[in-house]
Amino acid sequence: MHSLVGLPTTIRSLNRKGLRLENGRIIDRDYTGPVLEEVLRTGTTVHGVPKGGTYLGRNVVVSPIFSGDGKVIAAIGIVDLLSVLKMQEIIRTVVNNSPAVVFLWKNQKNWPSEFVSENVVQFGYTVEDFISENILYGDVIHPEDLERVEEELDKRIRRGEVDLNTEYRIFTKAGDLRWVNERAFIQRNEEGEITHLQGLVLDITERKEKEEALRESFEVQRLLRTIINNSQAIAFLWENKENLPAEYVSENVVQFGYTAEDFTSGKIMYGSIIHEDDVGKVSETLERNIAEGQDSFGIEYRIFTGDGKMLWVDERVFTQRNAEGKATHLQGLVVDITERKEAQKMLEIQRELGMKLNTTWSLHAILNLVLDACLQINGIDTGGIYIKDELLDQINLVASRGISPEFKEKVSRYKADSNEAKQIWTEKPIYSIDFYSGNMTEAVRREGITAVAVIPLKYSNEIIGSLNFASHTLDKIPWSIRNFLESIALQVVNHIAPVCIQADLS
Repeated sequence: MHSLVGLPTTIRSLNRKGLRLENGRIIDRDYTGPVLEEVLRTGTTVHGVPKGGTYLGRNVVVSPIFSGDGKVIAAIGIVDLLSVLKMQEIIRTVVNNSPAVVFLWKNQKNWPSEFVSENVVQFGYTVEDFISENILYGDVIHPEDLERVEEELDKRIRRGEVDLNTEYRIFTKAGDLRWVNERAFIQRNEEGEITHLQGLVLDITERKEKEEALRESFEVQRLLRTIINNSQAIAFLWENKENLPAEYVSENVVQFGYTAEDFTSGKIMYGSIIHEDDVGKVSETLERNIAEGQDSFGIEYRIFTGDGKMLWVDERVFTQRNAEGKATHLQGLVVDITERKEAQKMLEIQRELGMKLNTTWSLHAILNLVLDACLQINGIDTGGIYIKDELLDQINLVASRGISPEFKEKVSRYKADSNEAKQIWTEKPIYSIDFYSGNMTEAVRREGITAVAVIPLKYSNEIIGSLNFASHTLDKIPWSIRNFLESIALQVVNHIAPVCIQADLS
């Protein structure tokens, strides 16, 4: 059987485990799997996706083997080629019906292509033009833009970034000039070497020509991710029905805590994971754009992951219509934009804090404003501000939120020669629980603190105190929050220090 189909094959009898074969070799002589066992129990053929075992997440077909008297004596299974081909065809349809051209480039000069989607024909080229390497992708980029694109890519690589988002001009095969937006993802091997670039290239010429301001509103398009399953963009094919039942979902939906089977089986409707406050907005946007004949539009809203976490997503919708013009399906590319939303929130918090700080000279008010601002950040639920006391040779906790009275008493002051104070004098931010000395470790554990951020406050080359924040839910403080807290420290020290100096003089 394995020789005939050339696909991974498994077999076992009713009473004994059996064999697993791949690539003409026996991989396992004591094999069983959940679908094999199900078929032995039921005596019926099963087409499905195992929820466990070696072939977890892959389409398989398993059939029973009967004895002469009709009893189930064994089961044999192979990877379900028909289901695989069907999924591949759906993916191909989603890609080729979208305006975004998908590329897979080698990390070599002028980026020779290993893959390009068929819709590259919109630029006058064929797939063969690029795959044969008769044309290198770098050759079609306008010479005035090529060096800039190369420099932008090099800069992102040196910084250890994973993607590139840029706009430039290309020549069509007929010699016409077109503006495109490229979103590329940098692929590295296990040794960290860059091997390939995955790219989504989208024609934005009309928007460039009509109004330059539209370039800024093109964020939705720029956030398109490749629908290949190792990308960050999740591809959906929904029926245009209530609650958006899914006919296809890319396997990388696991990043949202679901499996593709959860949706395609009908177990979970996509509409059911949309935040209840956003369901009406999503439905109204879909209905309006479909009624107006729009074939491509975007929307941002919130969803819940499989473990109950809330995320912001950006969805780009492409409408499929039948011969009568009726919208039958919706193709969607859904991207997690929670970090972007959080970054926007942090900028707004920092801007608002700056405005309020400029209107007060009360130390008590300043400290409360700082704590109120920082504790708006998701995951940061505890805060304290320390000010140096030159007279007593120590730093004192002068304002705090979110800690128990017992813990507050223990951390209310640190002598200048304490381990905690010495670390603050080093002038470097601290993001480790090890900040606390040995005799404080048990108190920190009882308080339930799991991550800390200690940002020294430096004024005129002298440490005057520190901003201390902590979390009871995060394992560590994310880089985005670290950058935010360090910016806040630079911002507020120029307000805190003068007030403290004035108080000392008084």
